[in-house]
Amino acid sequence: MTRRAEELVDAVPLYPLRDRLPTPLYYAYRFARTCLVALCFAAFWSGVLLVGWLWFPLLALWPGTRAEKLHRAQRAARRGFKVFHGMMSSLRLYRHTSAATRLRPGAAPAVLIANHPTLCDVTSIMARFPHVVALARVGFAGHPLLRRLVRSCGLVSAGTHVIVDCLERLRLGFDVIVFPEGTRSPVGGLHRFHRGAFELAMRAKAPIVLLKLTCAPSALSKGLPIWKVADHTAVLTIEVIDTISPEAQGTDSRALCRAIEERYRALLGYPAPVAQASVAEAAPTPKPTASTPAPTPSEIAS
Repeated sequence: MTRRAEELVDAVPLYPLRDRLPTPLYYAYRFARTCLVALCFAAFWSGVLLVGWLWFPLLALWPGTRAEKLHRAQRAARRGFKVFHGMMSSLRLYRHTSAATRLRPGAAPAVLIANHPTLCDVTSIMARFPHVVALARVGFAGHPLLRRLVRSCGLVSAGTHVIVDCLERLRLGFDVIVFPEGTRSPVGGLHRFHRGAFELAMRAKAPIVLLKLTCAPSALSKGLPIWKVADHTAVLTIEVIDTISPEAQGTDSRALCRAIEERYRALLGYPAPVAQASVAEAAPTPKPTASTPAPTPSEIAS
């Protein structure tokens, strides 16, 4: 990333104090903010290990159905995420805001679609809204120290059975959030969307809720490492922009994926990628049947 890109990301200056403070004082301020971010994440991962290996095993002993146990553990995880974000907010590093009081349009669970501007957007959404689970990368979900937490609070491993596991979470009453890009968004742009989330919604006949996430100034974005902390508090804004019924969109999840991607690019003002869709994507797609194979994990993983 060039110095100009660092100073002005998504039209919001990262370092407005650079020209206002004496150089030694400014870099001491930057160093202190970087240390505070590192402290917050050290506290977060310490909490993950303690809760995952001490508290969740005790919760699992409490009687109840699988759904009750997952909801119970998820409430505990949500409280932990609130503590983490409260710490970040009190130190004026990062906070989240939203005018929405709920994400699902009715009583039924929904598939949540969003762009992925920062490392903290998953925990922000799970802290702010109840009954939301996300996908976890295979390496994260299978890590010896972390897998207990992932399994206990209902996160879905982006492995071979990702579609089946997501369908189960929807049946248990959870909203499932998926980032169709499969990774964090690049600063000032979007990766190509994968169709897995839209295939999931069509199979589950669940409403699709489109979320617009904006983080200003950028923080913990793709290509923006932890030591490049903005001078002021980064604010993640969570907006519900639309709800779509997959049954009204036909049966072609690939076409719906491309249409939603174009909508996000227009909404965020990001240009289309230079590389065009592959020949395989451009070719006519047969209508899915009961024997249609599930999308690969890379098509739905976040």
